[in-house]
Amino acid sequence: METPRSRENSMDRSRESVHVFCRLKPLENETETSIKLLSPTTLTIRSTADKSTKRDVHYIFNHIFTSYSSQKEIFDHVALPLLEGVINGKNGLLFTYGVTGSGKTYTLTGEPNNPGIMPRCIDTLFNTIANFQTQKYVIKSDKMNGFEIQSESDAVEDRFRETRTNKISKTNRRAMGDCKSYYTNDGSRLTNLNENSLYCVFISYIEIYNNIVFDLLDESTSTRPESKILREDSQKNMYVNGSVELEVKSAAEAYELFFKGQKRKRMAYTALNAESSRSHSIFNIRIVQIEQVAQNSHGQAAVPENNIMRVGQLSLVDLAGSERCSRTQTTGLRLKEASIINNSLMTLRICLETLRENQQTGNNKLVPYRDSRLTLLFKNYFEGGGQVRMVVCINPSLRDYEENLQVLKFAEMTKDVKVINPEPRTPYNIRRAKTKTPGVTRTPATMKRSRPASFLLPKLPIFTTDANKSVKRFLDETSNLLKVLNLRKEKSLGFNSIVREKENHFRKRLVDINQQMLVSQSEAQSIKALLKKEKRKNYNLETKLADVEANQKDLEMQISNFEEVIKKQQLKIDEKDMKINQNLLEKEKTKQKQALKAERIAQELEAKHRQQRAHLQAEMDAQDMKLKKVKELLDSEVPMSPLQIPGSMATIDFDAPMTTKRESPPAQSEGVINESTSHRRNMIRTPLRHRRSRSTGDVWLEHNSIKPVPLGTVLQPSMKKRKSVSKLKKADDVTNPKQTKYCLITQEQDDEGELETKVYKGDILPTCGGGAQVVFNDVERLRQESPTGTPTSGYRQ
Repeated sequence: METPRSRENSMDRSRESVHVFCRLKPLENETETSIKLLSPTTLTIRSTADKSTKRDVHYIFNHIFTSYSSQKEIFDHVALPLLEGVINGKNGLLFTYGVTGSGKTYTLTGEPNNPGIMPRCIDTLFNTIANFQTQKYVIKSDKMNGFEIQSESDAVEDRFRETRTNKISKTNRRAMGDCKSYYTNDGSRLTNLNENSLYCVFISYIEIYNNIVFDLLDESTSTRPESKILREDSQKNMYVNGSVELEVKSAAEAYELFFKGQKRKRMAYTALNAESSRSHSIFNIRIVQIEQVAQNSHGQAAVPENNIMRVGQLSLVDLAGSERCSRTQTTGLRLKEASIINNSLMTLRICLETLRENQQTGNNKLVPYRDSRLTLLFKNYFEGGGQVRMVVCINPSLRDYEENLQVLKFAEMTKDVKVINPEPRTPYNIRRAKTKTPGVTRTPATMKRSRPASFLLPKLPIFTTDANKSVKRFLDETSNLLKVLNLRKEKSLGFNSIVREKENHFRKRLVDINQQMLVSQSEAQSIKALLKKEKRKNYNLETKLADVEANQKDLEMQISNFEEVIKKQQLKIDEKDMKINQNLLEKEKTKQKQALKAERIAQELEAKHRQQRAHLQAEMDAQDMKLKKVKELLDSEVPMSPLQIPGSMATIDFDAPMTTKRESPPAQSEGVINESTSHRRNMIRTPLRHRRSRSTGDVWLEHNSIKPVPLGTVLQPSMKKRKSVSKLKKADDVTNPKQTKYCLITQEQDDEGELETKVYKGDILPTCGGGAQVVFNDVERLRQESPTGTPTSGYRQ
């Protein structure tokens, strides 16, 4: 009886953990390292900042390759077991994972004199199956992740087509370089080869860039590479639909395809690596094994119509480096690429974590394979479709401590994931469809004639020499045998005539075929001549086309240059137009200012004219009044004494002719007048706005709207504590609580052209809103007059 524990143990035996290996990159100029080896399978990581504050964490791998490990050692431990399974129909997957610049690509490809995993796999494979390969194009891809057997005629036709285009392929190989000298072949072989089978090798090379699948071997003429989609075949395996899968017969052909794809692979410069992969590249090696082999009429190995086929696949995956943008200093497109790379690696990590959780807890949580093209393509490997190996590349530099810590955690988690042990894929029968010769019908008579001659002769009777037989029976058997022999002899004579007839018929057909061949050769020669002529014509057309394209490019370049010149000239024109508009605006503003100034001057002149006219009118009225009073005095009979003459009359200054005719008044009267006049002139009057200063200690805010001209007066404004400003730019100039007085000083010309200074005084009073207001209460005028000048008002002396 099977218990749950025994069933669980049997399930564990059918599973194996993902094999995770670690490779340490050699340090160049650094002496301190963040990695410490404890055993060939265990290491620990510490930073210089850790001083026994944390417990050491040990990370266990299947094997740790130090910086002194060779490429051969890594191949023997990691890839050779996968290759042995692939040649027997199993699938294998190999990842290289690590930080940018940690040696992932070097581990896979290596150098010419020190090849990596991929070249060693190819060399070992072809060293093993060198003498056990099918002829080319016998096995052909069916474009749906499967293969089919072609007829011999179709294979010959494909080989002939390849021979015709061999010159072009040789030209391409010369352009690509000699791939045979790229890697050193150490002659390694596999020991588990089935020598009773035939093999053929197919190569494909794809990349996943920005979560989009591209074919690196696609020879399409489109300017932009065509994206591919993932599909599921009849056996539930994921594959890239429409990808190019080519058959190779040597390691050199495989290298040629690899380097062709490398030239199309997306690389870029980062701060950590001069040639950093910006995509996940996948190099697939598929081996098709034909188990039933026969020989053709020439004694060569041939593939019969009914056959059994096994297919094994080895996928070598060079993952893009996990990186932090702060260290790689990526921006723009490189930043977007790094983000998508990190997202795809995170999806891979989530899928592995989900698988481990389901296996440890027995849950059936959905694994998010479809979140990334990378995980969707290889989901069947994690579900038991093949062996999985991972090589974690570590740069033990202290600068990569944080990145290495995350890589080691991912490796530890991956090691706990278990996959089902892959079994050799069930071989499936392949039957090649028989092709009929066009125009030939098979009849029973022809089928009968086509049978071997041995079936048309009578069979020989069984004759035994037994001593116990009777003589009569012995004689009967002997006579029967003689009859059969005679009959066979007679029929053989008839067969000789048939053979001669067939020989003649065959010779006739051979002559006809020879004549047809001669005709075909002549036709072929004429076709070759015509083809040569067409090729020459095509070459001339291509040369002309190249010249036209070159001229077109030159014209396009000239057009672009002219367009740039036009743009520059247009910019200059726009700048000139802008300057012209600005000048027009300034001119218009100047005109407006001049018009306003002229209007203001006209108004001022008009006001002065009115003022002068009113002043002259007042003077004329005063003269008329004086003359009227003088006339009244002259007309009166009683003369008035000088004392009765009004004081204003004493200051009258008559014209020169009048003063010469009239006698001067008595000295006494003059003295009285002068006395009264001087008394009135020296009389002190109290100013209406004068008040005694109550703010001798006040602080004045002196506002000079213009720079004042220095005063030549004896009396000067005296303010002991003051603050002078030319403009009131902010409210603090007035709201300062220390300032209590405000004065505004202006200077302008009076009516006689003399400089007059006005001082407007006021008190600064605070308001209830926290501000301040100025209340003007006095104006002082400071002016100077010439003592000999003529006054503008009053009577002339």
